[in-house]
Amino acid sequence: MKLALVGTGNMGQAIERLALQQGDEIVARFNEEHPLPVEADVSVLNGADVVMDFTLPHVVRAHIDAYCRWRVPAVIGTTGWYDQLDEVRQQVEASGATLLYAPNFSLGVALLKHVLQQLLPLLERLPDYDVYIHEVHHTRKADSPSGTALMLARLIVDGLSRKTRIETETQHGRIAPEALHVTSTRAGQVFGRHTIGICGPFDELTLEHNAYSRDGFAAGALQAARWLVGRRGFFSLDDMLNEWLHATTNRN
Repeated sequence: MKLALVGTGNMGQAIERLALQQGDEIVARFNEEHPLPVEADVSVLNGADVVMDFTLPHVVRAHIDAYCRWRVPAVIGTTGWYDQLDEVRQQVEASGATLLYAPNFSLGVALLKHVLQQLLPLLERLPDYDVYIHEVHHTRKADSPSGTALMLARLIVDGLSRKTRIETETQHGRIAPEALHVTSTRAGQVFGRHTIGICGPFDELTLEHNAYSRDGFAAGALQAARWLVGRRGFFSLDDMLNEWLHATTNRN
């Protein structure tokens, strides 16, 4: 598989290292010093099968415009643009382009999300249990809360009737019972830790994903890129995982 890396920071470097180990080829690289020329034509990608975009929120929207115009499959790991999700979906579908996005490409996070979705109907029947989310990342992370924390929070708000809104600000008084509190810490070199706490009157259940390195995210992103080749449309990582789950169910 021929890849174009847009963003050669820590995640881009992890993807390149793992891709080369797997026999893939990096045919183009772009970064802050050598930005993606969004006004150029697709030849700047040197025949890439898939673009891997792990950049910053303030540039990714222009990148997506270019990918749609070029109709090159793109895996988007950049977060901070999800307020434009519906608009981008329409653009991708109207242009016949191919895009897969995820706030987190860790397959462990995907498992955490699946477990949470199974728990929410049970929690709906247990009103004495409250829920919170806390996430920790390194000090260089650009957005807060993380896209993953917000994704998990939206699942809870959508699936638990007693939680109707997400509260991300520090609370200096009592928090409203309908608010889901999502908090963040930025410290050191932490790759990413997401904790979902489920607090009852007599006990607490904690669901936690702790990333040991960026290689797990890189592996998931490369799997997504392979899955994306030959497809058209707007996808999330869930679409790939649901296809796997459906295939496993059919075999059983």
